[in-house]
Amino acid sequence: MMEREDGVNHAEVRAAVQETMTANVNVFRREEALKEALEDLRVARERYREVAVSDPSRTFNTDLIQTIETRNVLDLAEAITLGALAREEFRGAHWREQYQERRDDEWLKHTMLAWNGGDPELYYKPVVLEGENETYEPKERSY
Repeated sequence: MMEREDGVNHAEVRAAVQETMTANVNVFRREEALKEALEDLRVARERYREVAVSDPSRTFNTDLIQTIETRNVLDLAEAITLGALAREEFRGAHWREQYQERRDDEWLKHTMLAWNGGDPELYYKPVVLEGENETYEPKERSY
């Protein structure tokens, strides 16, 4: 995959990811924009399959490192976007246009993601509010 001499430069893929995340998955989020970001990320992931590393060296190869990091950026961008799309509420720095209320009864939980066979799968873990010395109460943020 990456060892061919010509192909897509990882920087092009990373720039596309950064552009869609800035435009569509910022603090103020809309369902349509999140779905657009997921489509953009799918396209970026397809382009990543054609990435080539121009530096053939086996030591201190920053081009290879940045190419691998770009794959990680793609994975993180997709995880953030899927979690944001699933979370139908307003919580902290996650603001959804269609969901202006915080809903602890349904969403007081951690959103997790596993890659099963290359496909992302969301799951949830409970929030622990009891610490060693005290109990924590969630508080609303407002902007």
